[in-house]
Parts: sequence; structure tokens; C-alpha cells
Amino acid sequence: MATELGAAMLASLPEPPKPRGSYTPVLIHDGIAYVSGQVSRVGDEVIGGCLRAGDDLTKAREAARVSALRCLSALADAVSGLGHVRQILNVRGFVKSEPSFAAHAQVLDAASEVFLQALGDRGRHARIALGVSSIPSGGLVEIELTAAVNFSPSSVPFSEPFPKS
Repeated sequence: MATELGAAMLASLPEPPKPRGSYTPVLIHDGIAYVSGQVSRVGDEVIGGCLRAGDDLTKAREAARVSALRCLSALADAVSGLGHVRQILNVRGFVKSEPSFAAHAQVLDAASEVFLQALGDRGRHARIALGVSSIPSGGLVEIELTAAVNFSPSSVPFSEPFPKS
């Protein structure tokens, strides 16, 4: 069960992110929702930086929380509320860092804590935490996730990708 803190967090989710390219924020197929990567962005401001060995993790953990909340916002928007989320299945986290940095998991723990606080046991997930040399818009953290959902988008008739001749 989600905690009281989780309920307060859900009540103040950010606006669902708008795509900044030719992709969809969430794609649902056969009960699985794929949430596109969400950069550590608050409004139009990006939480940026690059971590090195020994750096304080406070800013990076906040960036991970922000990215996680953006994922939840996109997911909630796509499935008409987080009540339709059966389980967060997998979280992939990317941290902009130099090769000397090795605390990727500690940064991404902040995102995992958001999912657990917001969804209780439905927020438990498998995860990968990677260091990368660059993140879009100069972000410090980017997170994408996969979730099982009880939701089917409105059925849209299949159309051929190319006109028949």
C-alpha cells in the first residue's frame, strides 16, 4: 500500500511531459506500458551536471526523484491514473558521470524510493543504473520505465503504413 507521503507526492505530480521529438511519451502494448526516458527537468529548467568520484550525491538524488516523478506523471496521464498500474516492472536509469564515478546505484535509489512511496509494493521493480557521457538537454539523470497496466487505449482501426497501389 502506498504511504501517506506517497499520496501527497501523487497529488502534486508535475504536468505530464510533452515529447521533445518524434516519439510518444508512453506506448502501451498488450498490457505493458513503456515510458520514454524522462530527463531531470523542472518546468523548462534542467537539473544538469556531471558526477565525479567523491562528489556529494544530494543534487543527483534530487535529479533522480524529479525524473521518477516525470515518469509517473506520463504514466498516470496515459492510463487515466496510477490506479491502473499493476506493477512497475523495470527501471532504467542513466547518470551523467565521469569514468571515476561508481555510485550510480545510490543515485538511482532515490528514484526507486519514489516508486515505492507512490505505489507501495506495486512500485517494486528490477533496475539497471548506468553511467553515461551525455544526456539530452544537458541533464544529470534520465529514467525510463516499463510497467504492467490494467488499461487498453481506445481501439484504433489498423491502417496500412503505405497506401496500396
